[in-house]
Amino acid sequence: MPEGPKGRPGPDSLSAKARGGVAAALASLPTGAAVAGDGLPLAVAAWRLADSEVAARLLEEWLATADAEGNLSPPCPVACQFAEWVAEALPDPEPFVARILPALARVLARAFDRYDVRGTGLPLWPSAAESLFPAEFAPGRFTVDLAVLLSNEASAFGRLADGRPEFVSALDLAEGERSELDDWLQENFWDEEASAFCRLDEGAESVPDLSPCGFFPLAWEARTEAMAEGLRARASELEPAGWPARAWALFFALLLRTPHHSVIARMRRKGLPAGASPLEEAAWAVLAAGADAARSLMVGDLPPAARWLDAHGRGIARGLLWGGAALLLALLGWGFFRRESRGAGDGAEIERRARLACADGDHARAAALYHQAARRGDVPYFRYRQAGEWMHLEQYAEAEAAYREGLRLDPDAPNARLNLALAIVKQGRREEALELYRAFAAAPDAASHPELAARAQLAAELIGRQHALDRP
Repeated sequence: MPEGPKGRPGPDSLSAKARGGVAAALASLPTGAAVAGDGLPLAVAAWRLADSEVAARLLEEWLATADAEGNLSPPCPVACQFAEWVAEALPDPEPFVARILPALARVLARAFDRYDVRGTGLPLWPSAAESLFPAEFAPGRFTVDLAVLLSNEASAFGRLADGRPEFVSALDLAEGERSELDDWLQENFWDEEASAFCRLDEGAESVPDLSPCGFFPLAWEARTEAMAEGLRARASELEPAGWPARAWALFFALLLRTPHHSVIARMRRKGLPAGASPLEEAAWAVLAAGADAARSLMVGDLPPAARWLDAHGRGIARGLLWGGAALLLALLGWGFFRRESRGAGDGAEIERRARLACADGDHARAAALYHQAARRGDVPYFRYRQAGEWMHLEQYAEAEAAYREGLRLDPDAPNARLNLALAIVKQGRREEALELYRAFAAAPDAASHPELAARAQLAAELIGRQHALDRP
């Protein structure tokens, strides 16, 4: 049998040390199809890492459940892929492959026959119960997870049956279906802009599929590097909470054969979704141990210092990130303290800098400087100057607040009273401004400020005329 693509390096079985670490999980894994139920595919995937003979027996028992039409129980389109993996781990795979190929050919033919329900050739899950993501199932809906699994099934069957003339028809079917599936996925369903594959509902346009279904092309043998990079860039969306435990563990098992190390590591850290069955928990423990064993092989030849950095690098990076953030906050706080400190300069010096900033057109800085100066004394004057800068910036609400604060401490300041009315009229409150202008023009001390009084009188008259024009 030709050797299939292993992708991610890893052992054919768990080491003795790894088996010891998951002994309880292995003890609770079923060794017979009758007690495995819907978890049978996961049991095969887990036993393949620990004991290929048990995995081979389970897989043969699974294939024996196929009826005359080729319907497996439980249905799950991974039988050819898992059969190839088991064969790779057996010391003498030929008898095993010869026994299972007839059943695999029948199961594969049924898989392609069953899903062509609309004449489009698109593979559709027949029911929510059979789909990996029942919440995403809808009648007539195409999602790429099934297409990926069937494409990989056809490829695996082709390698298992290669060179066997009695399976020529089955090989032709598998190759034709695989080619058509790959063409669909590559040409019609990859959205490069969204870095996602599309889904298609009956009678609707295809849209990017951001559900968990859309991540399955990471395990697709015909994926391009651009597709892989796009999906890996969205790996932060891989959260177990949105996955059924069976689908999460199955996807993890499929990824063990790929080079997506960062995605595998992320899933390993996240762990199994809540609500997993005891069988799913046991299978996950074994599969996770397999991922750890594969990783240990990859770093085994590294120097001790490099291995230590590999083990602790993530924690070091997090520590540096938080330390850098704390240092930045400390520096910002110190800078703010220095800027606001009373020792940063007296009022006259700050006013000089504020006037220079105003002359340069930097009114925001001038306003900030006048705010500092007001903290050092003569609040009415510096609030008045600050309000003028806010008026330059057309930030009239801030100007009004500054004028009012100054007038609270010096109620008779004529310029502040007049400019307060201007700030109010700029905000559209003409009635309120009109009252202020009239009060200023009629005040007993108006004669002391004839020019300002005249301006107030003119402003009041203009507002009055505007009111007359606005009347219907």
